[in-house]
Amino acid sequence: MLKRYCFIFFLLGLLACSDNDPCDDSVDISDVDIQLNIENLTHQIHEINSKDELVRFLNANPIIKNEFFEFGGRTTEAEVLNGIRNLVQNDEVKALFKTKSFESFDSILEKDRELRQFTTYTFLTNNPRKSLQDVYNIFSSSDILRLPLTANSSLDPLSNYLASKPVEKDYWHTLFGYRSDDQLYDDNLALLQNPFVDTLYQETINFIDMGVVGFQLDRAYARIKKYYPEFKLPKIKAVYSGFGSDIHFSDSLIVLGLDYYLGEEASYRPQVYDYIRTRLTPDHLVPQLIQFTSLRFNESKEGKRTVLEEMISYGKALEFASEMLPCVADSLVMGYTAQQFANATVSEGIIWAHFLEKRLLYSDNPSNLTKYVDERPFIPEIDKICPGRIGQWLGWQIVKAYREETGVDFVDLMAEKDAQKILTQSKYKPRYR
Repeated sequence: MLKRYCFIFFLLGLLACSDNDPCDDSVDISDVDIQLNIENLTHQIHEINSKDELVRFLNANPIIKNEFFEFGGRTTEAEVLNGIRNLVQNDEVKALFKTKSFESFDSILEKDRELRQFTTYTFLTNNPRKSLQDVYNIFSSSDILRLPLTANSSLDPLSNYLASKPVEKDYWHTLFGYRSDDQLYDDNLALLQNPFVDTLYQETINFIDMGVVGFQLDRAYARIKKYYPEFKLPKIKAVYSGFGSDIHFSDSLIVLGLDYYLGEEASYRPQVYDYIRTRLTPDHLVPQLIQFTSLRFNESKEGKRTVLEEMISYGKALEFASEMLPCVADSLVMGYTAQQFANATVSEGIIWAHFLEKRLLYSDNPSNLTKYVDERPFIPEIDKICPGRIGQWLGWQIVKAYREETGVDFVDLMAEKDAQKILTQSKYKPRYR
């Protein structure tokens, strides 16, 4: 990125002007009938004050229950029992059950730090009032080795044994990350009543205007329906859950975890990488949703794909979002900061030259996809200020050039699977600035 700082401020000003120009909303959607169904459940969640209320709410909203309140995809009791059965066949673990004193128990763990980590860390972290002595007491009083625990044996004796040993059962459940329905309901109720989650709720209703979100989606879906009359609008629900999840997306239902998108002013932020967190803001919410929606229409080659094919696929998704959100700045569609967008734009020629010199376009090496297309904070192979996902951005520039050069119909663009055709007919040439 040789043309750096001497051009940056000039370019930022140029980009600011172009981003703030009146949008090209030339597609007539006045004849499109849109009846968008958005259900904001944040207030309803905030008013839950008892376990019974929580049970009723989550049972009425199974997707929210499973994906935003941890009920789905969790460890099952059968998996825990299998895990215990396999674990106690290990000689090092067997030795822990057979120790005659706390000192010998501690000595074994001191010599095997990985074993200590596995058998004690999660349990003691979740039970801060307990100590290693309590873990020893569980092992020393256990009769689990007396059970028939071969690979083909029934799990019923182990299940019955643990039912009679609640302290040991709690230990194993904690070790393998198992929580029963009752535990999960209790934990989630406690979470919703935690002051920090109340702060999330207050900031959610203050920072995110669902009226604005609804209007943007209404206009975007109207444009989609103009291009694709068969498109059926999904139902949309908005929630907060203490960072349980960000988005659930399907053709018929979208659930938005609004607390993920509160932006830099929020008191609490989700535990994700900083370079991802920068695009978890209210302004990025709708562009991300529309990119997800593009998957339904974005045709691409099946199976293993080259860097070019991945670039063009992402480029079409970004062009789709831009087409459906003509009043949204390209930087927001891309998910770059203004500085990142400037860095990419000012060095387009250098970026393209790197792809050609390294012969990246036709590579199907997964490491090249990871480096140039997937999530990364930056791409030092090009320059330390080159933003991650630069292959997606470059693919978008090629797709734009293809539209400009050929005048291709938008629906035909999204249906085009031949990435090489798009590149060749785009007559793409980077803009040197």
